[in-house]
Amino acid sequence: MKRRGWLWLGLGLVPAACVAYPWLLHAAIVDAQTTSMRVALGLLNGVPHAVINLLLIGVFGTTLVAGREPLITGFARRVHGTLPADIELYTRRITLAWCVFFAVQVLVSAILFAMASLETWSVFVNLLSGPLIVLMFVGEYLYRILRFPDHAHVSIWKGVQMFVGHGHARPGPRGTQARSQH
Repeated sequence: MKRRGWLWLGLGLVPAACVAYPWLLHAAIVDAQTTSMRVALGLLNGVPHAVINLLLIGVFGTTLVAGREPLITGFARRVHGTLPADIELYTRRITLAWCVFFAVQVLVSAILFAMASLETWSVFVNLLSGPLIVLMFVGEYLYRILRFPDHAHVSIWKGVQMFVGHGHARPGPRGTQARSQH
């Protein structure tokens, strides 16, 4: 029974650490006394930021190769079953949009690191990257609702669960096709 208590503690600490870490690293970069220390701290954080985004480009991008199912198409198929052609095309384009998003993250980070102050770069990498990802999720979700009003939609949270857990959901009782109101 005590192990369960540790699990809950861990489930609370991990998200807290994920939120606190970038803020603390940003503060350390800003407060560093020497330029070499500031650059070292910047690289300590900048390299993982770039590597993570480049890996995500690879994960999403390799599924766009001819003959492969785009990543987001696969998630949508797990939730909805058979997809109409327009939804398949849309999910392919959203997979590409995520690749572009991750590439822009790396590009902006590199430009800021090379041309802006370390504080400005640190704000982007440590404080804005997460909210920009959330904004991308929300923007895509709102666009999808407006673009496909007759198609069954899942929540952003369900989309995140599908991505993180590689989707174990099955089509619901409403059917697997897009709803039509003709």
